Amino acid sequence: MARAALKAGYRVFAGCLKPARAREMRALERESKGLLSVFGIDLGSEASVSRAAAWMGRRTRRLDVLVNNAGIYWTDGLDRVSFASLRKMHEVNAFGPLCLIRHLRPLLKASGRGRIVNVSSESGSMEGVRKARPIYAYAASKASLNMFTRHLSHELAPEGIRIIAIHPGWMRTPMGKASGDPTQEPSDTARDILRLAARMNAAMNGGFFLHSGERYPW
Repeated sequence: MARAALKAGYRVFAGCLKPARAREMRALERESKGLLSVFGIDLGSEASVSRAAAWMGRRTRRLDVLVNNAGIYWTDGLDRVSFASLRKMHEVNAFGPLCLIRHLRPLLKASGRGRIVNVSSESGSMEGVRKARPIYAYAASKASLNMFTRHLSHELAPEGIRIIAIHPGWMRTPMGKASGDPTQEPSDTARDILRLAARMNAAMNGGFFLHSGERYPW
């Protein structure tokens, strides 16, 4: 995502859980000539989210595009689901992005046309439920993110901020590979996300889309 944003001409702030271990990201940061800044953030911690937003606020006066693409995943079933697993999945996949938007709201408003892309999943769609893959915690967390997207679209619209949720495709990432043989290249989806952000308008606000731009069923 960071690489695609740099190619598109953005000044990029990239958050990750453990920056010291993000070797590829750090290498890209060194190559960017000051256009990429990497910082630590734990979306499962409200204190960490608040600190990260404050860190960004000291380095920029506005934020044009926010992409919430961090997440965690595991399969479960009725015999393995628990309060702890449900809570953890929701904290990272839904509560964290919502609180990050809350803290970054002033920077998005200052842009005059702030755009937010929440990376959801087909698993968050009621029509995307599959019989062969029970994923209670993950699916519920993405459905929550979708609901937050809908509510935020109404609250933030008067400030010129638009927001959508997207299904990124079955990504060739460690998370995607954990559930089979994915087909979608992350670089292609990253490019598509930025294109959607650039053309996001009032008609798209609050919608759920495939990464390529087609509307996705709730």
